[in-house]
Amino acid sequence: MIFNIFVLVFASLILIQLYRRSTLLFVCFLPFTVQYSWMFLSILFIENGTYVSEQDRYGSFVYANFFLLLFLIVSLVSFTSFFRLFDTSLSFNFPKIKLLRLKESGILLYLAFFVMFLAMTNLLLSPSTYTNSEVSKFTFWNTAQLSFLKPILGNTIGFFPFILGILFRKHRVKTILLSIVYLVYLVGIDQKFTAFLFGLIAFMVSHVIVNKLYKNDNFLVFKKRYLIILASLLFGLVWFKYNNKNPYKHLGFSPVESIAYRAFGLQGHLFWGTAERYIIGDAENSWNISELPYGMHTLMFDFTPDHRKQYLEEAWQRGVSWTNGYPAILNRAFPLPIALVFHFVIFGFVPLFYALLFKALNGGNYLVSVIFFQITLWLFNIYSMSYFFRLGKILAILVILSLISFIFQKLKYDSN
Repeated sequence: MIFNIFVLVFASLILIQLYRRSTLLFVCFLPFTVQYSWMFLSILFIENGTYVSEQDRYGSFVYANFFLLLFLIVSLVSFTSFFRLFDTSLSFNFPKIKLLRLKESGILLYLAFFVMFLAMTNLLLSPSTYTNSEVSKFTFWNTAQLSFLKPILGNTIGFFPFILGILFRKHRVKTILLSIVYLVYLVGIDQKFTAFLFGLIAFMVSHVIVNKLYKNDNFLVFKKRYLIILASLLFGLVWFKYNNKNPYKHLGFSPVESIAYRAFGLQGHLFWGTAERYIIGDAENSWNISELPYGMHTLMFDFTPDHRKQYLEEAWQRGVSWTNGYPAILNRAFPLPIALVFHFVIFGFVPLFYALLFKALNGGNYLVSVIFFQITLWLFNIYSMSYFFRLGKILAILVILSLISFIFQKLKYDSN
């Protein structure tokens, strides 16, 4: 316990140092800060003897948090190094879009209202948590009346709060109204704490960059009392949902205990499991890079007890999975030193799009910035769940945008 607390304190000091050196990079790295923080706390609980329901066994101390700390350090070095490289070496030339005399911010406002209109229309026409207690975030789209909207809206409309962050300064009242409707929507499709937290981060990223708050040494996006109120409301919402439908009641947990178990008992169990089996233990590494595209499935099969393996295929088809399959999958694939080097290289793909996002927002290319932000959401899903098969569509979008940028730059050069 003391060792793990020391690791947590050391990790916190590293992240505080990142904040002091570059608020911009700190804000951009926030999704991964949340991921690592939850994993650190989860492993602390697990190594203190917590029962891991997915693996059907109790945790033990295997120095997993120390190994995770190494991955955090490599992630930060990779992210900051590649971000600065891409920021200084890449040029961004993209046309600003106008429609009926509307500038991009005006188009974005109408787009926000249209997206929320589609989302709420689908919610009102479909079974939701407001009308059916059996609806969950895993089943909502299976019974949705306008299911063809799923490729646009996804599970949380993750790009929507990013748009609100761009609009907030010029359209404060309308943005607040849209935020309230968005929260109603998330509750209706059974989203809980994580969706709200990452929605807040999405808002912060665009709001901070557009308004250049990262240049302020005393940067604070929200006053502390607002954060306390928001955190209290989020906890109250999660408690309400768990009080109505307690997923860990069979373990004898109260709603509050179930919230704590879900928040801290399961987030890091895959990294802990791979550390025990492949770093500390004598299991052989697979040396199989082909496991990365569906790394979560590989790890679920690896750590699911034998008597439950028959249900995995059905669970995958329903979209059910565990969490934080990456960087755990690297522990299975390679010895630790090679895993860290491999991680440094492939993680450099993430700051590429944050650098492009930064340039787009600074240049007023708000519509393109929404595309880049959606890509960062996909990247976070890829690098947290180890679903690298999704890189294909990201590369395709990058090629198309690069081609448009090249054509625009050439036309601009020829006209001069």
